[in-house]
Amino acid sequence: MSTNVIISKENLLQGLDKALADYKLAALTEKEDKVLYDYVDSSKAIKLDYQPTVLSPKKFFFPQDETILEYSSDGKSKTKIEAKPTVLFGIRPCDLNGLKILNEAFADDNGDPNYLAKLEKALVIGIDCCKICDKNAFCFKVKSHYARGGYDAMLYELDGKYLIETASEKGKNFVAKYWKTESAKGTEKADFDKKKEASFGKEKPFDKLEQFPELFAQNKKHPIWDKEGARCLSCGSCIMVCPTCYCFDIEDDLDLNLKGGKRVRKWDACMLNCFATVAGGENFRHSATARLHHRINRKFDYLMKKHGQAVCVGCGRCVRACLAAISPKTIAENISGEKK
Repeated sequence: MSTNVIISKENLLQGLDKALADYKLAALTEKEDKVLYDYVDSSKAIKLDYQPTVLSPKKFFFPQDETILEYSSDGKSKTKIEAKPTVLFGIRPCDLNGLKILNEAFADDNGDPNYLAKLEKALVIGIDCCKICDKNAFCFKVKSHYARGGYDAMLYELDGKYLIETASEKGKNFVAKYWKTESAKGTEKADFDKKKEASFGKEKPFDKLEQFPELFAQNKKHPIWDKEGARCLSCGSCIMVCPTCYCFDIEDDLDLNLKGGKRVRKWDACMLNCFATVAGGENFRHSATARLHHRINRKFDYLMKKHGQAVCVGCGRCVRACLAAISPKTIAENISGEKK
């Protein structure tokens, strides 16, 4: 489904303010001198020009801490799902690819009710990029500078106006209800693509990107693993900021009066020493090198085969967060032979 119309910046923001009567609105904003995705009470708080954030928008569907069950000492329990109508506005292609991957992961088997309830209530509006946002970003290396999914509508900026492309019935209905638009001429998307190509044209994807699952499977003993693993501090920062990591732990939080409690889901990190420790104290990935190998293999080997695309979206968050400046890009270049 695709409906293309044009909207001015003024009408765009006015429509978002109008939608606040029916939705919570989350967007790129600035708080205490920090740029982040957060809830806003007015379109005046929205930053349209992108700056890299520490955390990705996945936190709105998969929170860092989430109560999934409440129980009492008499044996009664109640599942807890908090899902409110929400608009996620201004999500960039790398993060949209991240959401697409999480949507697929949490829909596996019987599906995760908490995640899927939030997704059902949400409407995701993307803004396409026409330039590289940061020196650590390498979205173009994994072809995630073009969104493959994860959105209901996409905006393309041209000369102070935006072309709107809808991708779902939810997106089409939202545009019709809240935004005052005008008909597109039909050449706007081609004009934007030329602008984007002028910026990204010289930046090429990994030479053998489609062969990564086979290449990583064949290079388990490559020297780059020990070289980068020796520098890893096992702090887990890379995992906590990654838009496609979805491992979690479950903890029971008992009330002090012992009359009840809650079961909480929390983000977990495979780079932490305790992650692969089992009963009896055995750790199946006891070294930082083994944990780094596991993490990067998830991105470029078995999960890449599962999702049909690299599960590293090249946003650069892990590189910015890593105290040792370890980059999946460097490892991938060595494994593929692109970097000698």
